[in-house]
Amino acid sequence: MGVTPILFEQPVHRDDWEGLGHVTRVARDKYKVSVAADESCRSVADADRIASENLADVVNIKLAKSGVIGALEIIEVARKSGLDLMIGGMVETRLAMGFAGHLAAGFGCFKFVDLDTPLLLSEDPVFGGYEVSGSVYNFTNARGHGGFLHWDNVVW
Repeated sequence: MGVTPILFEQPVHRDDWEGLGHVTRVARDKYKVSVAADESCRSVADADRIASENLADVVNIKLAKSGVIGALEIIEVARKSGLDLMIGGMVETRLAMGFAGHLAAGFGCFKFVDLDTPLLLSEDPVFGGYEVSGSVYNFTNARGHGGFLHWDNVVW
């Protein structure tokens, strides 16, 4: 089909550290494909382990998983150790993904951006904020991140 993968995200169970390291070595050495730790990187302690034991090439930061302070700590570990960074999300609205996008843009060190989870929602409850056109994310110059909830569309 002419598709060349560049990233293999979380190929094993989140607690299978040995398997993660094995898949990373094979993917990197044999196929030149990077492996990202997603569910395996839930804290700064996990990021430290991934870096020190060379268990993955990339760590995926999700603010809903690690929180803002945890994300900042993981970014610091990744930058010091040479791990690449990915920003992602759970199934969240553009409000949360807008914050994640601003964080990634502000640091400028994220190699992979996966902020498409709002596309999984049946409708967009956010007014304003960033806009997506294909693979391009356009951020506004508004206060904060510029997005607000349509309170009339929120189901309580």
